[in-house]
Amino acid sequence: MNLIRPLSLAAVAAAALALTACGDKDSGHAQKTEGEIKSAVGSAIGDKELKKEGQKDEVVGGVKSAGEDIKEAAKDAKD
Repeated sequence: MNLIRPLSLAAVAAAALALTACGDKDSGHAQKTEGEIKSAVGSAIGDKELKKEGQKDEVVGGVKSAGEDIKEAAKDAKD
C-alpha cells in the first residue's frame, strides 16, 4: 500500500490548520499559501494531481487576495 499521498495530504491539512488558527481561514492569502504548500508537496513526491490542485488554489487565492486588497483600498480611500 502506498502511503505517500495520504501522508502528504496530512501535511497539507496540518499546514491549513495552522493557517486557520491564525484567523486567516477565509482569506485569499491563506488559500494561496495552502496552494503553494500543496504544489510544493506534490512536486516533492511526484504527485502531479496534488501539484495541479495546489497551482489552482494558488491562482484562486491570488484572485481572492487581489479582490480583498482592492476592497480594503477603497474602504481606506473612502475614510
